[in-house]
Amino acid sequence: MAPCARGRDLLAAVSESVVGASTIRSFGVEDRTAVRLDEAIESHRKAATTAHIRSSVAFAAGQFVGGITLAVVLVVGTWLAATSRMTLGELLAYLFLVGLFTQPVQQATEILNELQNAVAGWRRVLEVVDTPADVADPGPDGVDLPRGPITVDFVGVGFAYPGGPPVLRDVTEYVAPRSRIAVVGETGSGKSTFAKLLTRLMDPTSGIIRLDGVDVRTVRFASLRARVVMVPQEGFLFDDTVLSNVRFGTDIPREDVASAFTDLGLDAWLQGLPAGLDTPVGQRGESLSAGERQLVALARAYLAAPDLLVLDEATSAVDPATEVRIQRALDSLSRGRTSIAIAHRISTAEAADEVLVMDRGRVVQRGPHSRLIAQPGPYAALHASWIANQQAGVT
Repeated sequence: MAPCARGRDLLAAVSESVVGASTIRSFGVEDRTAVRLDEAIESHRKAATTAHIRSSVAFAAGQFVGGITLAVVLVVGTWLAATSRMTLGELLAYLFLVGLFTQPVQQATEILNELQNAVAGWRRVLEVVDTPADVADPGPDGVDLPRGPITVDFVGVGFAYPGGPPVLRDVTEYVAPRSRIAVVGETGSGKSTFAKLLTRLMDPTSGIIRLDGVDVRTVRFASLRARVVMVPQEGFLFDDTVLSNVRFGTDIPREDVASAFTDLGLDAWLQGLPAGLDTPVGQRGESLSAGERQLVALARAYLAAPDLLVLDEATSAVDPATEVRIQRALDSLSRGRTSIAIAHRISTAEAADEVLVMDRGRVVQRGPHSRLIAQPGPYAALHASWIANQQAGVT
């Protein structure tokens, strides 16, 4: 394998070991990880050594040929000059011409080595450039969505990852403006794919998704990102303060950021931080708990003022006290907006206006929680499992 490929394997092994250090320690696989790193390092060392040996041999061969040629000319020319068959000027001229012919050969060996490195690097660039985009911005030919209550319309939507089976099958659903929808289902039922298609992180392989009656593929990214905001399970935070993370990429005044926390009912939590808005969050928000990182992400979404809010279950990995804070913040955040939440907890489904129940890529039930719970079906079974898990957690 080429040295550049071995280098990528080495960097991948090192980066995964650093990022996954906590998991490695938790499972006690330090020795196994060390062996993997040693193998990657040794493989890279062998590939690099082989490449340098070949380069050195080629360079030495060029130097050797040039030296031998010069030595032969010098010996023969000296003998001819000594026997009066060649003048000293002619000998110097031959030596000069030999130098002109052998120098390019010596330089060619160096150029060949650099050329190989350049070609390897260029191939890596081409791999990135030739990677097809999952979604493309329509740019100037696209349309802008007006501000205001937003509607969502899935018409015969299907999706499958490249080389994989269908994840969504013929999904046709309409979401009215200002409604709160919870999407529930077993793991692998297509809930997260539903959210990604809605925010156009991916495009459907069949069917159409419309926002306010407009095909989402024709909406300019700038307009789409301004109208639709997704809050993932773990909001990514940059190594900066709470203030900088909340108003990331904008020039929102400090007072408005503080007001956002107040509007969301999070002012007491904010005041409890060591430096309030100026509290450093650390790399990837490591100085805050998972729930606190989610609170910062919700404040960021609130200041973005979206018309459609997509929540990938903001309360799935938090303690009960933080869940209450998040739920109150979500109530304020979703008020007056269309919101679609990927639900993993019973409280999210109960608070929604309607529940979409997904199973194997299809919407198999839809309706308010009170009606779905009263009739046999996937939702009643799922609800029963939630109740059982809650009771098991209490006991």
